[in-house]
Amino acid sequence: MAALKYDDKNLFRMFDALDTKQRLKALKGAFRREANKVRKTAINNLRGSGIRTAPDMERGIRAIVFRRKAGFRVTIGTKAANKKTGKGEKGMHLNRQGLKKPVLIWAEGGTSERRTKNQTSYFTWSRKGHRTGRMKRYGFMSKTENQVRGTVTQSLHEEIINNIQRIAKKYGCT
Repeated sequence: MAALKYDDKNLFRMFDALDTKQRLKALKGAFRREANKVRKTAINNLRGSGIRTAPDMERGIRAIVFRRKAGFRVTIGTKAANKKTGKGEKGMHLNRQGLKKPVLIWAEGGTSERRTKNQTSYFTWSRKGHRTGRMKRYGFMSKTENQVRGTVTQSLHEEIINNIQRIAKKYGCT
């Protein structure tokens, strides 16, 4: 069996030629590109999970590149709207009653059975408590994690190399 050898001297020489700001830009670009690939996989799994999807639900799956550390995360958390403009809200779905609800969070893990309380009116029962249902678990994010777990590291290495070469070429460090 032949041993695989890879000479990365030129890559490190090129990386040293870039200044700190350009290095950070190269790494963050690679992380952003890989995070968007994972996000697309999660959106495809959401579409195939059986829940009715809408564009506002798909926008709830967000790819976040860390500022201080090297890395990224793909999440289904909610994000509040900007107070001045009212834009930028993520992860909220407008239901039939016109209310905004974080449906993706409930769809991932499901919800437990819910009930109403008995209602009284002047010490007499006006309505008996009843079941209001539960939401089944769709698990599209855990499916995404299992799908991309083995490939994300290798493709991230390739993206970092490609991005460093692209930025080095842009700034004339080839």
